[in-house]
Amino acid sequence: MNMVGEGSEEEGKRKKRNDVLLTLLDCYGINLIVAEDALARICLLSSLVRSLDDGRIVYIDLDTVFTAYVMHGIMGIKEEGSKGAKIDIMVPDIGRVEDLLATACSNIDADTRLVVLDSIHGFYHLYDRVKVTSLNQLLTSYITLLAMHAERYSIPFLVTSIRKKRIVEGVGTTQAYSSRYLWSKSSTIISARYSSRDYMLMVRVVKHRIDMLKDTIHALKVANY
Repeated sequence: MNMVGEGSEEEGKRKKRNDVLLTLLDCYGINLIVAEDALARICLLSSLVRSLDDGRIVYIDLDTVFTAYVMHGIMGIKEEGSKGAKIDIMVPDIGRVEDLLATACSNIDADTRLVVLDSIHGFYHLYDRVKVTSLNQLLTSYITLLAMHAERYSIPFLVTSIRKKRIVEGVGTTQAYSSRYLWSKSSTIISARYSSRDYMLMVRVVKHRIDMLKDTIHALKVANY
């Protein structure tokens, strides 16, 4: 009994710390998540998912990493369960992104708590023989459309994940244009780094609409799975 109590207490403390992530998100703009690697990105996203008690999460998974974690029960994430928000994970087929986008937009309503587009580098692998400039324009329009639907219901909209180095340099990658666009248009930019030694997720607010939140650093304990 003591062990269960201690575990429940620890989980409660962890959840309270992870609630900090929700307070950093802007409900009226694009929240760009910049992770050093895939693990940091998944740790941050899973922490956000577990901090939601109800409602639904509309999750567009462009590189399928998060989907694999959910399918195998890693990070304590469940697509649908008795506790927490339900996750509607959508994985687009090659050449059918528009159909998925239409479904995602129709699923965003007052019951939605979070909208995620993860990870945009996967977008460029969903089209064959299409010029990069055309793909950049498509991606920009899709992000704008999702942001508009999310703002209608005051829902945080997250876009992940581009390595910080590539965003800052902005050269030598097919995503250069979209990177610059996101960097300039995002109302909130959050960088994340995961330390496997102490299971800590270091979150830094690079950009925020609220001045007092800008340049703040938060250390979040994540579960050891």
